[in-house]
Amino acid sequence: MENVLELSEVIYSEISDYGEQRILSDIVQGESPEVIKVIFEHCISSIEKNETAGSDTYGAVAEGLLHYLLTVSMIPSQRKTLFQSVEVDIAIPDTGTLTASPQDVIIVSFPKTDNVESIKSQIEKIKKIQPNSNNIWLVLEKDIPVEAKVYTLKDSMTFANIVNDLISVSSTKKQSKLKIFKI
Repeated sequence: MENVLELSEVIYSEISDYGEQRILSDIVQGESPEVIKVIFEHCISSIEKNETAGSDTYGAVAEGLLHYLLTVSMIPSQRKTLFQSVEVDIAIPDTGTLTASPQDVIIVSFPKTDNVESIKSQIEKIKKIQPNSNNIWLVLEKDIPVEAKVYTLKDSMTFANIVNDLISVSSTKKQSKLKIFKI
């Protein structure tokens, strides 16, 4: 995709076609995997009409879609930040909580590459701020064996489950910052 603006237009066009109220209703009913799968696949199909979608495009679409879903679901998150010299794509609920209780923070990362060494290097950097590997969630085009929870964008497309997983994890946390208000 030529630029982020074009990518955003594709994502928001597909969101609009699906229907914002329908998205929220489906999430409330626990049907976020279907919402995510349909919108994601339509975005990739739209993009592939003009060009081949690679790991970077898959990752960028997934990240944009997750940003939207976190907002509409009112799941507290901090996005695109630097914490102790480590780039963080998404921290749920926020990076400030990492210092006091890292066990209560999920770091979602979108490596946007299929280079295994690069992905492993990124995980090592994240481990400096989030020592719990179960709380490091990677969104990758395909599954690779790493010390983190991996959501895939192809084949089994486990990324479709990420919102339900976030709701499940946040509902077990004691911190009020992780409570979900809208759903």
